[in-house]
Amino acid sequence: MSTETPHHLLLAEDDPIFVEQLHKVFSQMPQPWQVHAAPSGVAALRLHKTQDLTQAISLAVIDICLTDMSGIEVITALHQSAPQLPILVASNFQTEDTFLAAIRAGAHGYLLKSDSEVVLAHAIERVQSGEFPVSPALARYLFKLAGSPAAAPPTTSEFTLSRRERELLQHIAHGHSYTSCADTMFISLSTVQTHIRNIYRKLDVRNGRQAINKAKSAGLIRV
Repeated sequence: MSTETPHHLLLAEDDPIFVEQLHKVFSQMPQPWQVHAAPSGVAALRLHKTQDLTQAISLAVIDICLTDMSGIEVITALHQSAPQLPILVASNFQTEDTFLAAIRAGAHGYLLKSDSEVVLAHAIERVQSGEFPVSPALARYLFKLAGSPAAAPPTTSEFTLSRRERELLQHIAHGHSYTSCADTMFISLSTVQTHIRNIYRKLDVRNGRQAINKAKSAGLIRV
């Protein structure tokens, strides 16, 4: 067992499978790491404010789609309170708008959960060295940032939600919690969370209020 002082990771992630994957990645790093996982944005920010961890955290890995708030908001708050803290995004979202919003909020790199463990491990080493790792699948956005005009936003005619996704968003627009939606629709909470991720991806939004407003404007729900 290593006697080195461990690095500390703040992880904001509600998917237990990916949490386990990251535990495996960090357990194989040359230096010892201690992972502090939080299942929500609020929990992650509260954990970061813990007296013993505020100065100890040496890396944050944030998911974009969390159950209670957007990962962009978490990144913004962390960057404001600890500007030198390296922040990596690890997400299923790979839209240009989300990528740019994360970087502008203070993220130092952007990875996809579908990236291999080798890519994840290499990115962790790079961001610790002051580099800005980006998933190969997102590299094209860097070239657009460098000079190409941004693509026009999709028109409302391109938005398509399934019947169950529209039903769920309708419930949320009426103020129902995720748990209440799960009970009403006779589905599991994890299924609700999966639908939410799909809705955010299809509508290209980062939080529930944006999803409701865009779906309402597109005539997909009534509020």
